[in-house]
Amino acid sequence: MVILPALVFFQAQAPAPVLAPGPAPAQLKPDPVPPARITLTTPFPVHLGKVGPKEIREAVYGIRSTHDRPFRFRVLDLSPGLTLDETQFAEPMKPGELRTIRLKVDPSGFVGHIKGAVRLGTDDPAQPSYILRLDMEVRPEVAVDGERKSLGEVAPHERPEARFHFTREGGDPLKLVLASAVPDYISAEMAHEGSAADLRLVLHPERLKPGMVAGLEILKVATNGPLQPLFTLYMDWRLATPVVPTPSRLVFTDPATTQLSLELAARDGKPFRITKAEIQGKGFELLEAPGPEAAKQVLRVRRVGRDPEAMLVLSCSNQEGPLHIPLRFLDPAARPGQAEPRP
Repeated sequence: MVILPALVFFQAQAPAPVLAPGPAPAQLKPDPVPPARITLTTPFPVHLGKVGPKEIREAVYGIRSTHDRPFRFRVLDLSPGLTLDETQFAEPMKPGELRTIRLKVDPSGFVGHIKGAVRLGTDDPAQPSYILRLDMEVRPEVAVDGERKSLGEVAPHERPEARFHFTREGGDPLKLVLASAVPDYISAEMAHEGSAADLRLVLHPERLKPGMVAGLEILKVATNGPLQPLFTLYMDWRLATPVVPTPSRLVFTDPATTQLSLELAARDGKPFRITKAEIQGKGFELLEAPGPEAAKQVLRVRRVGRDPEAMLVLSCSNQEGPLHIPLRFLDPAARPGQAEPRP
């Protein structure tokens, strides 16, 4: 038997690097901003809270000198609406002196959250400039008590109204003008009284078109307020009839569909009877006569032609007036750009 010598692996060692002397550490540059020589003795920034559009306010800052020699202030910059009487800086600031600086704030021409500041410099080049800040919430000159009103559920015999109350702050008279069209079933009236005005909207259910059971009215109102020239108002309503149709109208959109169902339910959940059912117009027919008294009734309507519209009129035992259900056929062949109906 031959014994092979063991294999030995060697790893070359790299020579230790020789470190060359590096450059000398750089000198730290001095801070370009000199240290402050004053302290503020009042909360900072100054919060003025909610301010009227023409309400002149005052911001007050307490400043104490920490310098070892006198110096004078000067105004470098002011935000719009701020005024500072520079006679407050007529006398130099003495070491350790506490002085009150007052700013007059005029919010005219602003609305919403506003920030302002004054930047002060000194005659001492060893001092930085100082920024005194303030903020406020400027109320709008013209305001409304609510941009959306709801009439809720409305019975067919009711005429509910919604009032939007506008006010103008500052004493100037207020003028409102409707800047959008009003539907026929809504009557609108304006009442002005000095710096206040009311917009009164009345819903007339008897003027609603058949099949309208709910609505969201959107109206534009123009004002003479320079910063609030236009308001968008919303009013929603729902018609509450004793019998609720689902859907509120039957619409045939596919020529291949010739039959749709209509479900009628009593709002109070009590049984009722359909005393009369007829279709006014051509192209549609009822598949069966109304059934016996029940809390829910189902009627089936068949399309028998290509007439675009008709009206299903129902008389119910629990409802005074008739219930009108529009019937529509949207023929694709009659609308430009649509595909031909399937055979």
